[in-house]
Amino acid sequence: METNRIAARPAAAAGEVTTFYSYDSAPVRSLALAHAAWLLAGREHAQTPVLMIDWDLESPGLHHYFPGQPPAMRRAGVLELFEACRERLRAPARAPDADAEALAARVLGSLDWDDHIERIDDSRPLYLMRAGRFDDSYGERVDRFDWDALFCACPALFRAFAAHLARRFAHVLVDCRSGRSAATSVCTALLPDRLVGLFTPDPRSLDGLQGVVARALDYRCSHEDEQRPLLVYPLPAPVDAAAEGRRRWRLGDVRQGLRGYQAILEKLLGEAYGLAGLSLDSYFDEVQLPQSAILGAAPPAGRAQPGQGDRLGPLRGIEALLEWLEPGQFPWRPLAEVRLVQAAEALRRRAADQAAPAMVRELARLAELYLGQQGELEAARRIEQHVIALEAGLHAMEEGKRGHAGTRRGGGDPSERHGGDRSGEDGPGGEGGDVLDDKLSRLQELIDSRSPREARALADSLRNSVLRPSVADPLRRRGAAMIKQVYLQEGDKDALLAFTQDEVHSLEGALIRAAGGRPLVPG
Repeated sequence: METNRIAARPAAAAGEVTTFYSYDSAPVRSLALAHAAWLLAGREHAQTPVLMIDWDLESPGLHHYFPGQPPAMRRAGVLELFEACRERLRAPARAPDADAEALAARVLGSLDWDDHIERIDDSRPLYLMRAGRFDDSYGERVDRFDWDALFCACPALFRAFAAHLARRFAHVLVDCRSGRSAATSVCTALLPDRLVGLFTPDPRSLDGLQGVVARALDYRCSHEDEQRPLLVYPLPAPVDAAAEGRRRWRLGDVRQGLRGYQAILEKLLGEAYGLAGLSLDSYFDEVQLPQSAILGAAPPAGRAQPGQGDRLGPLRGIEALLEWLEPGQFPWRPLAEVRLVQAAEALRRRAADQAAPAMVRELARLAELYLGQQGELEAARRIEQHVIALEAGLHAMEEGKRGHAGTRRGGGDPSERHGGDRSGEDGPGGEGGDVLDDKLSRLQELIDSRSPREARALADSLRNSVLRPSVADPLRRRGAAMIKQVYLQEGDKDALLAFTQDEVHSLEGALIRAAGGRPLVPG
């Protein structure tokens, strides 16, 4: 077994730091991380360097899953590394006003990293940083270590630590301790690019995960130096092997007032990332880690093929998780799209080779063209979500004003009680509501009769009329939907995006007018 110096060379692109967290069930979490690391280290003909970090200092155990290593007390680890950082930060020669980034780089650059990292698998570049040297003083040193004080001494230290390792390893997987603590915050808020949150059917488990994820994302958003993206990947670990039990836990049971974890996590991620209608259907169809499978599994080792002979084996759930996690795809993206993007990327890499066949280059071009179209259509869908939100706000403002006016006047004439809607009248340079209604009826006939040229011409002529402030809301909605339908059928993404953006500006203007001319405050 090679346990010499680190063979991993600095990569052309920085790697990714992923924290595995669970509020409970530490053995399941650690085993999941060990299997994920073993699979990742076997990528690209076992040329992908992967580092595991055992940050569960109170209950360390990653080294147990890889037997054949030298005695643990001979090898320093996380605790000794940060003890050394603490001593260097206390050095009297250090200027008190030193730049935090430069200070962190200087402190980390003075360490002998090879004393803290060992290779633990001959068949693939898999490395481990243990929790520490398990001598007689280990427990006392863990209890005495003050993570908050270390952060205050150099706020950039943990961020620089993660960046330093990401330059040497394609993947850095951090095994974070359970519960809540300062060390947990370091691992979930400061270090990672990605966070795998394992949870069990115990209600405390999902509640604990929600709290940790919310605090990590809030910290990233509220601290200028830490405004980096954080991708969150939930990992359910059911105890019940029966399909019905897993289904009830995931989707809930209305009769018993049970809410499933999928709806809870969709709400959490939707609020965190500002997305409406987010769905994790495809993700949770694939990603589950039965505890009975993972806890009864042998440690990952050798050159066996992952999941061979057992679709529900211990590696099955981890392999599914990595389909999203390894390329950095959002968990709400359907698996079919994830695989399509990966296939297109593989084609692009092959096409970059001058010796690649012309067919490969043409397929790569078509794949990029298709994905580009999907990206623009997704942008249109996002704008459409914004339109819906603006419509809801405008409707609420109008209803509030109508109610207030109705109370003040004690009734009034019908036109006033309906918000003074005068869209049926001709305004300066405007178009009467009846005329517009007739033209929209004509547009619908053209759409139904499959007359694209005439429908396009009429849709273009109605763009401005439909979005006029004087147009009644139902008529505007109907017209906007029909115009978008024409552009979609034509495949004209530029026209679709331009019209949708015009619709957004029109609605924003209406909201400002409804608010009495005051500019809208974001959020």
